[in-house]
Amino acid sequence: SSHLFVARRRTVAATAQPTPRPSRDPSSCAFAAMASRALASRVAPRMRALAQPQLAAAVGPALVVPQAPASRRGIVHAESIGTVVQVGKQSQWTAFMYGRERQLLEHVVNNVEEGDVDGLLAAMDEFWATHFQMKGTATWSVRKDLLDKTITDKAPQRAIELGTYCGYSALRIARKLPDGGKLVSIEVDPLFSAIAARIVEYARMQDKVKVLTGTVETRVNRLKECLAQPGQALEEVKSDFILCDHSKERFVPDLELLEQSGLAGPGTVVMGDTTLYPGDNKDGGADLLSHFAKDGKYRVAQHVGTEGKSGLTVCEWQHIV
Repeated sequence: SSHLFVARRRTVAATAQPTPRPSRDPSSCAFAAMASRALASRVAPRMRALAQPQLAAAVGPALVVPQAPASRRGIVHAESIGTVVQVGKQSQWTAFMYGRERQLLEHVVNNVEEGDVDGLLAAMDEFWATHFQMKGTATWSVRKDLLDKTITDKAPQRAIELGTYCGYSALRIARKLPDGGKLVSIEVDPLFSAIAARIVEYARMQDKVKVLTGTVETRVNRLKECLAQPGQALEEVKSDFILCDHSKERFVPDLELLEQSGLAGPGTVVMGDTTLYPGDNKDGGADLLSHFAKDGKYRVAQHVGTEGKSGLTVCEWQHIV
């Protein structure tokens, strides 16, 4: 066929005449090639269809993915993804969890009017109480009251939260901030920070709350930028209130980073909760109360014990004259 192709090009170039159609004579090479292609185009699909069941039986299903209803297509629903991956004789099981945090977001959006902060907080309380079968609710109630009282008494203009999770405490703080007040909350997990940002937006509190993804070490300059007043130099930015609500082993190191950056200083009120709630990592952290008691800069204003050495501690960096 390659010789035929070259011959055709030479004929066209030399005579500028239409290319002759290949002979229909069964003995010609052109006709044989054309017949072979036609046969292959009809036989190949049937061969593939016949071979597919035998191949699947030998290898096993690569991935089981149930089809979502047509009304739900366009978005990937975690519960619709298959859970079994089989390769040859080895089976790999992958569990795709719907996610309690995503369930929480769906719960509040479906049950609370947009902009109703109090209703949203109540719905979140209801969700977690049901999810954890009321475990830890007594201590959580004490924490809510102490946080509300601290924010009311201090009336901070600039606040920092370490550990956003789904945005519950951020909303409790933001709703009591004075006009012009700002809270910057930082969360290391990108999924949690995205859910928290959506909940904050749904509560219509995005003007008062900024959610950052990262750590204190990597985002300290961004913290300053978000808290700075218009025209204020970054080295002058300081927070009035800090809530330590992230990994407990990071309480003291991250607080020290905030001190070194100038974000924590004289007059800053710090609240930390070392209580282990349902779902928390049981790898404990530093005794925050002992840290404050040993540090002459801080005055412990209040401590509420919960379990063993755990508890809620509120202290203030004293103005030393």
